[in-house]
Amino acid sequence: MDREHSWEEIAIQKRKRRDSLIPEAWQLRSTYPPGSNVLDVPRTCGILTHTELSITSDYDAVDLVQRMKEGLLSCEAVTVAFCKRAAIAQQLTNCLTEIFFDLAIERAKHLDAERKTNPSKSLGPLFGLPISLKDSFNLPGIDTTIGLTYFANKPVTETSTLAEILLELGAILYCKTNVPQSVMTVDSDNHIFGRTVNPANTKFTAGGSSGGEGALIAMRGSVLGVGTDIGGSIRMPALCCGIYGLKPCAYLLSYRRKRSPVHPGFLGHPPSVGPMATSARACRYFLEVVMKAEPWRRDGNCYRLPWQPGTEDISLRRLRVGVVASVGGFSVTPPMRRALQESSEKLSQAGHTVIPIELPDVAGLERSFKGSFALDGNEYLKELLAATGEPPVPSVKAIGILDGQPMPLKDILDINASRAYYLQLYNDLWETHNLDLIMLPPAPHTAIPHDAWQFIVYTGIWNFVDCPAMVLPVGAVDERDVLDDRSQFGELDEAYYSLYTGPEKYRGVPISVQLVAQRYNDQGLAMMAEHVDRILNGGECSSS
Repeated sequence: MDREHSWEEIAIQKRKRRDSLIPEAWQLRSTYPPGSNVLDVPRTCGILTHTELSITSDYDAVDLVQRMKEGLLSCEAVTVAFCKRAAIAQQLTNCLTEIFFDLAIERAKHLDAERKTNPSKSLGPLFGLPISLKDSFNLPGIDTTIGLTYFANKPVTETSTLAEILLELGAILYCKTNVPQSVMTVDSDNHIFGRTVNPANTKFTAGGSSGGEGALIAMRGSVLGVGTDIGGSIRMPALCCGIYGLKPCAYLLSYRRKRSPVHPGFLGHPPSVGPMATSARACRYFLEVVMKAEPWRRDGNCYRLPWQPGTEDISLRRLRVGVVASVGGFSVTPPMRRALQESSEKLSQAGHTVIPIELPDVAGLERSFKGSFALDGNEYLKELLAATGEPPVPSVKAIGILDGQPMPLKDILDINASRAYYLQLYNDLWETHNLDLIMLPPAPHTAIPHDAWQFIVYTGIWNFVDCPAMVLPVGAVDERDVLDDRSQFGELDEAYYSLYTGPEKYRGVPISVQLVAQRYNDQGLAMMAEHVDRILNGGECSSS
């Protein structure tokens, strides 16, 4: 029990320490009222030089690595630029938890010096690239609080296996990003660091549980980060913040030595680790280089699924795409409906086959999925909160994850049996329709006001049946998205549908689509998504 200091004192001390790590020269002189769109502030605030603006604005992760390898940019210049822009993003959206810019700049200088000393040395595929990490990844000497005061001011001694791999591939780690108190809600809010807000409208959620990553990348304080996903925690922030987010199958990438708010022996459906980025190709590139690093050699839980070289050119294929209009008793609001409709039309015009499909037995799957979250009644999380007397934040209280009790063994067995059933049922869906991809909304709505998001069936389905899934931004709410009354599934649906009040309040908030591939076709999804992104967001991609 940690009763030497109250949880309030712990939180205040920890937050002050974080805030002190932003240099005075990088601090904003202006404030912005709630509801502001702050995406353009890095360009106008005067903190970044012209070169730093170019470094952080004009390239994706793949471009930056290439330019550093070619000697056109130094690792130090790139790292300083992203540290400065991350500091700006933090002041506008509250997206960071741990700041270690000094260590990152020191590593960048070392990489530059090493290259100068040994110019013939082979450079890693992530050479010099600043990569942000969700708070739950461990780095020695740095806290991993996962939004809980119990873990504050207790630096860890180990390194997450994935972080080890990234460093060996040449990456530079410089910050960790905010999460919900439980790492289980769609609002990245906790008592230590507070709430991460959406840079397109700061009255709206940035999503969760990887919401800090979403906001940071949307602000281009990072162009590539790492999140985790057990019900949509990569994809919902990607939707809310207008970035790209890829959830691989569980156990494809390493989850080893990572802090979680559940017991290490947790028996529910497993989480996964994946990239969040400013481009689809950056997500594909991340997946490729990490898979080529053979994570199964370090993590016994990882599947041995190597990246397959020489795979066919996706752009030469005519894809067969099943389109799902709505899921699980929640009607799709006008902006998200338009996103799906326009994306379907563009794919069809590019020569791909687009067919409407329905997902089987969503209601039953959703019941089992929710049960899988609470097999032990979240007793471990309750213990962590009780240790400091910390109360739940509103979003945690709202979803009721602290209200349950451990399930009897028979109920646990029933849920695991139902998962086996749905794995087969959804595998049959792919085979029956001969699909390459499924496309559907990542949620029935866009980002919404804080603490209003409780249901995650549009994303959670794919965790429960372990299919890789990716969110692609396709635009933003505009005047075409007029308010209507097309909710059709009862009072709860109507309540959520009514959160969308028309384009005036939501103008500029991102809209996205979600692409899904068959289980274990992670490489195929990453490659198909990169091709689909060119169709939806520009480029010549017609399929003959």
